[in-house]
Amino acid sequence: MQAQGAMKKLNLGCGRKILPGYANVDNNPLFKNKGIIVHDLNIFPYPFKASQFDEIVMEHVLEHLEDPLAVLQEVYRIGKNGCIVKIKCPHFSYNWVHPLHKSPISSWLFSYLDKQNFEHYGSTNFAVESVKLFWLKETKEKRNIFIEAIDKIISFLANIHIGITQRVFCYYVGGFEEIQFQAVVKK
Repeated sequence: MQAQGAMKKLNLGCGRKILPGYANVDNNPLFKNKGIIVHDLNIFPYPFKASQFDEIVMEHVLEHLEDPLAVLQEVYRIGKNGCIVKIKCPHFSYNWVHPLHKSPISSWLFSYLDKQNFEHYGSTNFAVESVKLFWLKETKEKRNIFIEAIDKIISFLANIHIGITQRVFCYYVGGFEEIQFQAVVKK
């Protein structure tokens, strides 16, 4: 069954964060009468046509799903050529703080979908534009200026070389609350 509407932007796993101008999707049946498309993101295919969206956002949902690579293959299917994919989730070094997290995510997430990688899955083509680590996840809440300064310093140092950070540095700073990806669908 195809979801209705001509939305060009998609917010997958929206929870209470409903974005105006986006088709918002969540698996909570309590949201059904609030204009949210109710769908379990572990069930494929998603209720959308192929090549439907210009932008797809996933904020702190991928780590809750059973197969992140299958999810990204479905994101590829429903994204148009040039679709911008924005993902925020906990880095694996901080992932297990929440008891419902199922999948640890590293900076190599999209590498497993790259045909050039010796171990790749599916048939997709994403151009990864950026991968960034944040010691503390982005928030609109005001933080103590000292904590904010430490966050900026640690996050800056971590992003100099994410590979070294993942292998060594993340264990010395207590992990990274957030990793952010921006990729583009190439069809």
